[in-house]
Amino acid sequence: MHKHFFLKTVFCFTAWALMAHVSCYAAELKYPAACYAGDELAAVRAWEKTWSGEKITNGNVDEIKQFLPESFYALMKDEKNWGKSWFIIVPYRQILPTTGNIACTQKYRGFSKLDQSGEILNYVSGVPFPDTTNATEMAHNFRTRSQGDSQKTLEHGYIVDGKLKYDMSLEIHNNLLFFSGRTDKPPVPELQDNSAQIWRAISMLQIQPPETRNLRILELHYKDRLKAYDSWIWNPTIRRVRRRSTSERQDAQGGADFCGFDNMGWDGPVSLNTYSYMGTQELLLARHNDAARLEHTRGECLWSGAQRERIRAHVIAAVNQDPNFLYSKMIWYLDPETWQVLYSDRFDRDGKLWKVLDQFGFVTKGSGETDVNYFSANQMIDVQRTHSTLATGKYEFGIDLPQSMFKIDYLQKYGY
Repeated sequence: MHKHFFLKTVFCFTAWALMAHVSCYAAELKYPAACYAGDELAAVRAWEKTWSGEKITNGNVDEIKQFLPESFYALMKDEKNWGKSWFIIVPYRQILPTTGNIACTQKYRGFSKLDQSGEILNYVSGVPFPDTTNATEMAHNFRTRSQGDSQKTLEHGYIVDGKLKYDMSLEIHNNLLFFSGRTDKPPVPELQDNSAQIWRAISMLQIQPPETRNLRILELHYKDRLKAYDSWIWNPTIRRVRRRSTSERQDAQGGADFCGFDNMGWDGPVSLNTYSYMGTQELLLARHNDAARLEHTRGECLWSGAQRERIRAHVIAAVNQDPNFLYSKMIWYLDPETWQVLYSDRFDRDGKLWKVLDQFGFVTKGSGETDVNYFSANQMIDVQRTHSTLATGKYEFGIDLPQSMFKIDYLQKYGY
């Protein structure tokens, strides 16, 4: 009797302690958190009184050099190679997560863990590590973004040869569906029929340039992050569907400067890299951008007309563990409010700067009129070849997409 009483007492005390710990753990969460508050916000507002509305060009960029990534400052100063680009400074505005994102982050906080390789386990939905200071966990916060749960995209842009001052037109149609990790569009957090345990599926149709017309790609990414992607390509030249190896995702797509791993900022397993936190940096990055205001001059490799606001970005170094991977290292500049990679430097196998990725964020409506944050345009600049790919996108978020769209027979049927 005494033994049973003792065990029961220990069990009750342990359960109470666990609940108290969880309650305390939940109470400590401050989410969402803004880039600035209090005196820091007041200091930013004071700075904005001088700079908000200013047009920044090659002539006055030195005055705000401290708020630009070094590589972007170099691009703006080198007018001969990159053209006369400019941008406008706008006031900082906080970007709030969707109500579903907040609810899922609070509900599933503490579920996700990292294995020895750095991959995520037990992820369900929302931001897995909302108050982390760990670089690998920050990478997962970026990687798990739900992106409106589904999206349909029409991208237009240019593939630019800065040496020959030559443009090729770019047109791509994308469809993306999250089978799990959903936050706002019912069912949440996962579609009911997901026997294949898919995390998300992506289909791409390329219309331009002409030599790639009707090239189609289908990718399935799984909830098990250690499971290899399934990817297929419809090749219009040979009129066949063939399986696409993971290594092919390192190849440039359709003559552009992006490869499969570049999509969305980084579209690969988090465990391919090791991550280190380099602190925060005050930067002018594009977050509330109007893609319709962007201007392009034929043969010039940079967009003009972007709207940039001052934020405190997380800076992360991502070093690839494979010496044969196309990038030896990347520097990510992460938005702490959206966990989006807004800017990135990418280095070749010899450690030399190769590409610069600049993504222009925006906020629009998704399912249930929720405010979805994503990017409406981007530019990938190859600094070694004086070459770039510029694109803008028209998006529909939180729409109904049939699961049958993400199957091989659909790819083949609509390829013909």
